[in-house]
Amino acid sequence: MTEKSGTDRRRITRREFLGVSTGAAVGGIVAAGVIGGIAGYLAGQSAAPPRAVTTTVTQAAAERTVTVQRTATVERTVTAPQVTELKVGYIYVGPVGDYGWSHAHDQGRKWADQRFPAAKSAYIESVPEPQAASAIESLITKENAKLIITTSFGYMDPTAEMAAKYPDRYFVHISGYRSGAAGNAPNNMSSAFAEFYQLYYLNGLAAGAVTQTGVVGYVAAHPIPEVVRHINAFVLGANYAYKKRTGKNIKAYVVWLFSWFDPAKARTGAISLIEEKNADVLAYTEDSPTVLQVAEEYTTQKGKRVWSFSHYSDMRQYGPNAHLTGQVVNWGPLYLEFYRMVATNTWQSVDIWTRIGDYVPYRWRRPVDKSTAGQPEGTVYLAPLNPAIPSEWQAEIKRRYEQMKELIFEPFSPEGNLGEPIRDQSGEVMVDGKTYVVSKRSGERREGGRLDRDALWEMDWFVEYILSELPRG
Repeated sequence: MTEKSGTDRRRITRREFLGVSTGAAVGGIVAAGVIGGIAGYLAGQSAAPPRAVTTTVTQAAAERTVTVQRTATVERTVTAPQVTELKVGYIYVGPVGDYGWSHAHDQGRKWADQRFPAAKSAYIESVPEPQAASAIESLITKENAKLIITTSFGYMDPTAEMAAKYPDRYFVHISGYRSGAAGNAPNNMSSAFAEFYQLYYLNGLAAGAVTQTGVVGYVAAHPIPEVVRHINAFVLGANYAYKKRTGKNIKAYVVWLFSWFDPAKARTGAISLIEEKNADVLAYTEDSPTVLQVAEEYTTQKGKRVWSFSHYSDMRQYGPNAHLTGQVVNWGPLYLEFYRMVATNTWQSVDIWTRIGDYVPYRWRRPVDKSTAGQPEGTVYLAPLNPAIPSEWQAEIKRRYEQMKELIFEPFSPEGNLGEPIRDQSGEVMVDGKTYVVSKRSGERREGGRLDRDALWEMDWFVEYILSELPRG
């Protein structure tokens, strides 16, 4: 696995990330920072199976040479690093009971703790972003946390500041840049993210396959690049499927909440998209199942078929008659990587951006009939596919899902838009297979047929199929 970030970052291999030396072998064994995964370095000592060693001794005499063979049993004991306790502290922007973002992070924490018996973790929930530094201070002074993980974009700069203040601790920031917005993060800070834009495109394929009105809606949290690229990916996927079906472009509308967790506003936004815009498929970025619940109410109580999705967790129970599929995350494998680095003294400041296919036992794409789409795997995956999605579009979703594992297909490319250039709302070409705009603000263009990490990370434009959005600011 390799990761690329800003100008102060370098590409690293998965072996380097795990602290595994690629240097010379000692006694036929390659020296490693991590021995046999968790089990190896938590087991203390493990005796290798005895093996027979045959030694040949040659004695020379005046008139003859005598060869004597001696066989002995040698037992080799491997001593792994001893980990008595690793204290880890987490900061969540919302409540762990939101069943969305913070809930998923808490589930990831538990997942990592279960697989790392030496870990003792604590968390502080519902921390406003201006109070992040004091929450970090509390985890260090009261919980003696050695590793601190902060889980909101707005925690980025406070995390960098506290990392500089506590050089003997380790920090991981979720959803930002390793260098921090100020560009001054120290080497005891890393960044990580489990990215969803590929899954949102697949959700869009499902939406375009089932919509009867040709209108989709999106209930969005904050107008930051993360949410913008998810909206764009969803709408591109919806247009791909709908135009294939009907020859017409999809119509998409966005309402903004300016909040990560606000079920009341999410409900109002969902209803307005259904009633005022005639949307019959709703996606969202809000950390509750509210939008899915609204779709369920319309489908079962109000006589209007409306579809929606899971978000961060499998939410089928909240909309069993309205659930199409959805984006699901398991933060656990990412957290486990950082547990390992701190516990084995193999820390490196890294920027990890996981997508479909990362942290799975078998990364290569599978045939459609053996696709793992809709099954838990890795850090990001699809919720189960509803049989209501027509079979040909289920096959297309699975085909694209498998292609994404090897980066054979990327949504933000002409191929993801029926072979046509991707344009913004003003009609300007943003991706044409040759050059693309990195930022509307800078107007910078780069060579390439698909958007790279930096272009995705700073996306600040909307695709042409989005007809309206609540003003940002």
